[in-house]
This record gives sequence, C-alpha cells and structure tokens, in this order.
Amino acid sequence: MRRQLALLGFAVGSALRRTGRTLSLAAALALVTFAFASVLFFTEALRGEFRQGLAALPDLTVQRLVAGRPSLVEESDAAWIAEMPGVTAVRPRVWGYFFVPALAGNFTVVGVDFERDWEQLGGHLTVGPGRLPEPGRSEEAVMGEALARFLGLDLGNAITVPVGSTFQRLELVGVFRSDVALWSADVILANESDARVLLQIPEGAATDLGIWLSTPDEGVVVARKIADRLPGVRIVDRQLMSRTYDLTFDTRGGMMGMMLLPALVAFLVLAWDRLTGVGAGERREIGVLKAVGWRTGDLLLARLWENTILAVGGAGVGIVAAYIHVFWAGAPGLAEVLLGWSSLYPALRVTPAVDGAQLVALLCLVGAPFVAASLVPAWRAATRDPHSLLRGGS
Repeated sequence: MRRQLALLGFAVGSALRRTGRTLSLAAALALVTFAFASVLFFTEALRGEFRQGLAALPDLTVQRLVAGRPSLVEESDAAWIAEMPGVTAVRPRVWGYFFVPALAGNFTVVGVDFERDWEQLGGHLTVGPGRLPEPGRSEEAVMGEALARFLGLDLGNAITVPVGSTFQRLELVGVFRSDVALWSADVILANESDARVLLQIPEGAATDLGIWLSTPDEGVVVARKIADRLPGVRIVDRQLMSRTYDLTFDTRGGMMGMMLLPALVAFLVLAWDRLTGVGAGERREIGVLKAVGWRTGDLLLARLWENTILAVGGAGVGIVAAYIHVFWAGAPGLAEVLLGWSSLYPALRVTPAVDGAQLVALLCLVGAPFVAASLVPAWRAATRDPHSLLRGGS
C-alpha cells in the first residue's frame, strides 16, 4: 500500500509539472465525455419520464379516425365494450390541446370527474398548495406547478381564454406536482363540463375511450373484437406503445452516439500524439529514476496512475457539465434532436434517471481507451537504457 501511495504521489507531481499537456488532454477528454454524457442523460431521462407516465394510461385506447385524422368517439360505445370478457372499466375521456395565440403555444386540457377518476390520478399527482375543483362547479381548474409558474399565476388568480367568438374564464384553485415532468409542464385539469367548453366537444362525444383490462396480455384479443364491431377505429395498446417508444429512444440516442464516435477517435489520436512526444526533460527524468533503482514496472505503474487520474478528472468534469446542460439548462441543441419537432410550453425539465452502471460504462468507453493508449509510449520509454536516456538519446 505504501508503495502504491508513493507511486500515486509521484504521478500527481508529474502531472502538475507538465501542466500544459495535462490541461490540454483533460480539456479534450472532458469535451468528449460531455457530448456522450449529455446524450445518455437526456435519453434515459426521457425514457424514465415515459415509463412513469405509462403507468397511468389505460391498457387500450380507442380512437376514431376520419380522413386519417383523430376524431371524436361516441360515449355510448363504452356500454357494450364494458360488457366484454376481461374488461374491468371503460372511461370516455375528454381531453385535447388548446392553442393560446398570445403565447403561440399549445396546452393540454384534461376533463376530469374528480369524484370518479381522482383515485386513479391521485397516485401520480400531489395537489398542494390549494385544492381540487369542486365537482359540478364550473370555471375552476388546477394546473401543473411548472405551468402555473410559467404563466405567473397564484392561487385565486383567473385566466380568460378565447373560445370561438366567446371567452372562457378559469380560476386557479390548486397546483399539482408530479414525478412526471410531462404532466406538470403543460397540463390543466378541469371539470369535464369546462373542458368540453374549452375544447368545443359536444355532450355525448369524447376524445377517446380508455379501457382497463383484468389481464393486459389479452389486449390484442380485445382490440380485435372492438375493431370488428367498430371499423375505422385506431386502437392503441399500452404494451405495444411501450416497446415502440423504447425503440424510438434507442434509435435516436444510438444515432447521436454514432455521430459522436469520430470525436472519440479524434481525441484518441490527439492523446497518442501528445503522449508519444516524450521530451528531453522527461527522458532524463526516466533515466534518473532507472539509475536510482526504479524498475520498468514501477515506471509503468506511475504512468498508469497519472493517466488514470487525468482520465477520471477530465471525465468527471465532462459528466458534471453534461448534468448541468441537461437538467439545469434544458439540453439546448440536444432536446430538438431527441424530442422531435414538437415543443412544450413551458420548456420541459426532465428528472435524472441514470444509474451507476451507466456512468461506469461511460467512463470505460471514454477513459479506458485513453489509459490504454498511454501505456504503449510509456513502455517504450521505460524499457530504454538509462545511460542513453541521460545522454539525451532519442
């Protein structure tokens, strides 16, 4: 242990004596790590957001298509679907996107029967400060914490939004929080009657039908029976949607990672070039060490320690910078690629969802090739005759 500590101390001193080379390599390593870590952090955060949000979705969602676009469904269809074997509940859902011209942005308005549906939503949302809208009372709403902050609203404030040729007033009576940032970013919950007015959905119609099953694996069978009776509908299976989104995140994240591979290769070429250029002073240092009894293994261990410290330090700076870039700054330049063309108002602030194994894999991806590349020039210098090194031979 004392020997390793001595070698570690020598490695730290050696890195400090060659400040220019150390800082240039550390900066390049931090930049490459920052790029890979940003992609990893944002991809995993989006995957985590989706998986948490998926838990509150129905097993099947029935949507009607008209001219290839989603249209309204009839609430009356819920009655016979509820009688099908394996179906535990059917809910006609009233929700949609409401465009606010003054903000040039869409918000999601969800109509909720707070007496019937809140037990299901309450496991994912926490209301406070404030309260839920009173059942049957109009012009009350709760909204996500991020959205209320973005609009500058406090409890008791009201907003008036244009609906066709009239206006609809909504008073903010509560603010909700959620571990799923997608919900608190742009969602307004209101009584179903208010949601129908805002979205201009008539009575007897709904945006879609949410179906819960006793056995989710039977979703394909139930979906086929519904499609036979309601031709032209689109039925979204939650399990299939989960696999689709996982594939989407893997594809987009993998494409970004592949685009960054040339940067990693360029860094390794730079590291090889800088580390193979052993100067006269460094050669004399190696010659003196060998002359006083250092073995080749000691020199290799010292260089291994030096480059490991450099790799961990540079990669650590890159990981911290990536964390700030993704979770504090909102991943500018990266969010547009992984999220696609659509945008949320306010900007989405995702929750970290990266485990230790992924960080270790990232360190190995970037740091291990750098450390390995540094051992070859170190071995070439350490196996030289000490007399020729002291005489300044190349």
